[in-house]
Amino acid sequence: MKRYLSLWFPDWPLDRLRRQRLHTAGRPMRPASARPVNPPPFALTESRQAGLVIAAANCTALKHGISPGLRFTDARARVPELLYDEIDREADARGLRALAGWMVRWTPLVALDGADGLMLETTGCDHLHGGEAAMVGALSQRLARSGCAHRIGLAGTPGAASALARAAAREGVPVLLPEGAERDGLADLPVAALRLSAESVTLLRRFGLVRIGQLYGIDRKALARRFQSREMSDAVCLRLD
Repeated sequence: MKRYLSLWFPDWPLDRLRRQRLHTAGRPMRPASARPVNPPPFALTESRQAGLVIAAANCTALKHGISPGLRFTDARARVPELLYDEIDREADARGLRALAGWMVRWTPLVALDGADGLMLETTGCDHLHGGEAAMVGALSQRLARSGCAHRIGLAGTPGAASALARAAAREGVPVLLPEGAERDGLADLPVAALRLSAESVTLLRRFGLVRIGQLYGIDRKALARRFQSREMSDAVCLRLD
């Protein structure tokens, strides 16, 4: 049976920039220096049609109500001492590709998963590292030492692994599903973990369908009738499958 390991980096633009600055300054990438415990409020900005907005914010800024999508002027009004820089999407993409190349020490099959994640097919590779739990533990430790916040999910399909990483795992607490346990393992996760469009998630919530497990017992034709288009209903069924 195939096995897939999903890596999600929730703070990738911030971590990538921090790693770059530490490297440029010649400082060692120790956990203590890579991710400070109480950093000053800091955010990355991005120009959009609505003007300058917050693209990413560190933990301190988030505690002050500064979150992605907030207008920069509103963010500065809330926290006048806010430090900021412009996000560099191209550098973030290059950094993620470089990290994907480094991952071949765990498995030769590595792919990008969006702008902030990686998907590794680990079928038959775990025995080289002492089993799946040991492999995931060693990988997590290496990422933590390098200053990368991450979430790990491992399952029998890429979709299930991604859902676990993005909706169930926590920092330092990976989620590994045994073979064939996807149905039960995903049941309590939010429907958004199926990687649906925002419109599909909103429509499902209107019908009181907020967890993946609630979709299991619904007739496919009945589920399709709830959507405004066949394309949206087919997407839900495909993701669920």
